[in-house]
Amino acid sequence: MWFCRPERITPPDTLREVPVEKTDAAVNRAWEGEAMPQADVVPLTAGMLRAGMDALAAGILPWDCHRFRRVKKLQQAERNHGCVELMRDGGNFVAVKKMPTRWICGSPDEFDAQHPKADERPWMDVGIVRLLNEVRYPYCVKLLDIFADDKSTYVVSSLASEGDLFAWCECASKPGLHREAAMYPLVNQIFTGVRWLHDFGVAHRDLSLENILLHSENGDLRVQIIDFSMSTLDQSASAEVRGKPSYQAPEIHLPQPFDTEMTDSFSLGVVMFAMGAEDYPWKTTKRKACELFEYACMFGFSRLLSKRRLRKGGGESLAEVFSPSFTALLAGLLAKDAGKLEEETITQTYIFRSLRGCLAICVGHHLAAFPAPPSACSARHGGVSLQIQESA
Repeated sequence: MWFCRPERITPPDTLREVPVEKTDAAVNRAWEGEAMPQADVVPLTAGMLRAGMDALAAGILPWDCHRFRRVKKLQQAERNHGCVELMRDGGNFVAVKKMPTRWICGSPDEFDAQHPKADERPWMDVGIVRLLNEVRYPYCVKLLDIFADDKSTYVVSSLASEGDLFAWCECASKPGLHREAAMYPLVNQIFTGVRWLHDFGVAHRDLSLENILLHSENGDLRVQIIDFSMSTLDQSASAEVRGKPSYQAPEIHLPQPFDTEMTDSFSLGVVMFAMGAEDYPWKTTKRKACELFEYACMFGFSRLLSKRRLRKGGGESLAEVFSPSFTALLAGLLAKDAGKLEEETITQTYIFRSLRGCLAICVGHHLAAFPAPPSACSARHGGVSLQIQESA
């Protein structure tokens, strides 16, 4: 219906299959071998973030057009007035976000002075990634360096070889139990990655299919969360509408303060829905602006699934396609208007809408909300290996 990218991205060139058991092994390593002990997880502070951003600004290097060879454009970065390009750096491929220096400015202080009301803050993005790299957080790209010439600033990062979750949605099997099983190892990593962000005190506020990438490491898939430009270290906010309309928690449109981590949980519910259905649940969560969201508010999420038809199906409803346990998970993550519910329901809603609650349900019991992945099931039914065709 309207399941399309907000920003155009170059599609994957080739497809290949990655067995679930291999991808799940990567999940287990991330959860067990790479897990940071809780006592070692120190929340990031505004001072740490500002010091990191200032250090990056002071270390900007001159752009070397002979060192970096452009291969092709990967994606528009419209909110940053630029684009992301695939480039060759010696024998390696890297992702380069190119932005006008008049937009990003030469430092975070200069940016804040020039753009005090900006929702998109590129220095916040690179500052958070730098700190996450320092603590060896495994679910983000590696920030390599920042360069500039007389017109543009170039943020060079490691390349996520397998594209984003939007590409996964387009390549996966048709919605149903097989697709849910393929989601299993990826959802595990996504929930773990976002839970760790919240442990560090970071609310992302722009989680979406486009901002969750996949990278292949020795044949295993690793989730990488990107674009922290709208992130905050504040757990409470008000009058701050962030993220893409389909993914926005409904409470951010209300005048009272809201929990920023809870809004991430709602966004993850939309991500899970989109992965499972290859469609969005609604266009926007702003009241009286989308008939589907109004229907869900009036009659409930389960009735919405009964009403909605599979986008590329034969007339079956999403209620028929989704497993009961997956439906229950979505209903919890996409719970709305918690402040207006009775006390017992409020408690249940916040348990579902908190990442720790979801992890207790899903990760602690090997994603019990999903069917166990069969050994023959592919984790992606067509992931990506970037086939490079260099531009002249």
